[in-house]
Order: sequence, then C-alpha cells, then structure tokens
Amino acid sequence: MRRSEFAPEARRRVGRAVAAAVACFAALVAWTLMTGPSAGAVAGSACLLPRAAAHHSEGTDGWDAGYPRPSGDIRALMVFLSFPGTTPDLTPAEVAADHYPATGRFWATASYGQFRLHLHAETRWLRMPRPAGDYLISRDWDGADRSAYLRDAIATADPVVDFHGYDVVYLVADPDAPGVDSDATKVVNLASPITADGNPMRRLVTVFEHHPPDRNVLAHETGHVFDLPDLYYRPPAGSNADWDTHVGDWDLMGSQFGLAPDPFAWHKWRLGWLGPGQVACVTGVGTSYHDLSPDETPGGTKLLVVRTGLDSALAIEARARTGNDRTACTQGVLLYTVRSDRESGDGPIDVVDGHPGTSACPATSVYPPLADAPLGVGESYALPDGSTQVTVTDHPADGTWSVRVTVRPAHGTPDLRAAG
Repeated sequence: MRRSEFAPEARRRVGRAVAAAVACFAALVAWTLMTGPSAGAVAGSACLLPRAAAHHSEGTDGWDAGYPRPSGDIRALMVFLSFPGTTPDLTPAEVAADHYPATGRFWATASYGQFRLHLHAETRWLRMPRPAGDYLISRDWDGADRSAYLRDAIATADPVVDFHGYDVVYLVADPDAPGVDSDATKVVNLASPITADGNPMRRLVTVFEHHPPDRNVLAHETGHVFDLPDLYYRPPAGSNADWDTHVGDWDLMGSQFGLAPDPFAWHKWRLGWLGPGQVACVTGVGTSYHDLSPDETPGGTKLLVVRTGLDSALAIEARARTGNDRTACTQGVLLYTVRSDRESGDGPIDVVDGHPGTSACPATSVYPPLADAPLGVGESYALPDGSTQVTVTDHPADGTWSVRVTVRPAHGTPDLRAAG
C-alpha cells in the first residue's frame, strides 16, 4: 500500500492550447474485435499477452486459478483484533464503517455492477495473546514475525468465528494499539494455505489502518486479492525519488490517493468485465478509426491494443470525470504501455505523458506531471520508434472519443508467431 507522505510537492500548472484536426480515411488496416480470456477470447489472439512467472503478471492469455475471480457476489469477512494492555477506543462497527460500504461501492462501480462485494463484519474485538509491539509490525515485516502474527490471529478467531465460505478475509487490528504500524497494511500471500472451518485461505488482508483510514486503501488491497499488481515505484531506501512516476493518479493500484482511481481498462479486461466487442486489437499495418467509450461508463468499446513485442503492448482508452473518477484532473484519451513480464511494483504499466514538460492540479495530484497525460482533440502521440501513432480526431456529444491509429510499414510490426 501507499502512504500520503510520499505525495510530491505542489508543482506549477501550465496551460496548453488544443488544435483542431480534420482526418482523411485511409483503409489499409486489418483489425479484429476480441475479449479477454475470462470472457471467452480465442486463445492465441495477437493481442493476448502471455502470463509470465512475474508476481501478479499483467498477462491476458489465462487466469491464475490460485486467485478467486471478482465476478458476481463475493463474500468477505472482517475480523477485529485487540491486544493485551490496551482497550480499543473504537467499536468494531465504527472501524468497519471506515472501509465499508465504500470499498463495495468502488468495485461495483468499476465492474459495471458485475462484482458485488458483500461484507460480514464481526461485532466484537478478539484479544490476541501478545501485545502488538511483540510482533514487530512494519511495512517490511520479517517473515517469522508476520507468520507468528497470522498464526495467533487465526488461532484466536477460529474458536468463535466461522470462516466457511469466504473468498476474502480482512484481519483488522486495533488502530490505536501501541506497536500497530499503519504502513504495514497489505495482502499476505501464503505458500501453503491456512485452513479454518474447512476454508483453505491462501491470502489474507492484514489491516493496520489509523482512523480515519487512507482513502481507497481497502479497495487497493482487495485488488491484490484478485491478482492485480502494485503499479507504483518504490525508491531505494533513503532516496527522495517519487513513488508515482509510473502511473500517477491513474488506477488505484498505483496510488489509493489518486484523483482518477478507476482501474485501467486493461485490468477490467483481465478481470473479465469487458464483453464481446469491447476490446479492439490493431493487428496490421495501415490506419484504423475507432470510437472509445469512457472507461468509467458501461457499454461501448473500452480498449484498443497494439502489440509491440512478445511481452508488451500499447493500450489506448478514454477517461472521463464521472463515477470513481469524478475528481479526475483532466479527461481525454489515455495511453499506457503494458509489460506482462514485469513484477508487481517493477513498472508493469507506464502511463504515456501526452503533454511532456507540463503539469496539472499541483495542489491535489499525487504526480502532477502525469495529471494532464490524456490527449485531447487534435493531439497525437507516436511511439518512440515511430511504428505507431495515435491521434484524437473528435469528441462527440455522446461522450465518446474518436481516435485514429496508424501503424507504419517502415518499422513493421513485431513478429508474434512465437507468442501464440
């Protein structure tokens, strides 16, 4: 998870002029419509990136069966843990209200109603056998200390809590207990599952948030439960480098404080929320024209994909100030590169800065240089190798964004025959 103290200093907002463009049709492209693997895409489609061994790989050619699918009605359990020597100032109901129903609303909106998170929150604090300080809770928690905490937490809860039938389990610590570190909230992945009441649990969400908690923190951690990676950059110890250089405000898996936290269309594709005809794969040399419906609204084409290598692609989507993104700094056509061979936290997605050298929303953005990343009408972006150019040609009254994608034969397209 991310913390607010890592937000960059306010930066100067620079205005820009938007030019008008008139497009001429040139039909030399071969492009096909297809959907993600969880929605029945044909295996071997040219734009399906292969899943790699990387943790939380952004590959789209299959689903890791070790993770539950975020589809339909998903049951979550919240257990509350206190510690010897201190009495919680808050009731379990007050702590639960910090996170729910907001987390459920976020994912219901992001999934167009296809993922409904139902929370059962226990009603009492369960006392752990040791003070919180004994577990040495921290962001970079020692494995042995973390295991001891999980072992004690399950042993404490199992006699009085029914774990049967839950896909997500949140272990919530008393936020005011000495030794509880709010920077340690994260999903713990277990090599061997813990079984309680016949329910094998491979991952548990350990929550150490203060009150009130960081915005969207539980939604971010819940994303990990469904195999989404961290998209932020973690600088080396002692470095003053920025955490948000990869994606800025876009997608809460980058920063839970972002102004536009709705998941990328790439993630909605991976999770199975985009139906037939909502993802277009640009597969040939030439020019094609597309209308993109904003990521935040149901229906329409959500994602254009241009394959750029065996493990990489350029993704194109539209973003609007509505739904989960109602606080977005800017709107327009957002481009980003995807690498399925990169680990969570190692830059699997990089937002393309459509306006290099300028910034926006310095007082509120987590990374102002990317707050104005989307392209507007008349603006273009070309990949550094010149192989692909994307131009926004129109923004009709119905809210869609019209784009022209040109793949130039001079540079060719990657040989994907080995990608299968």
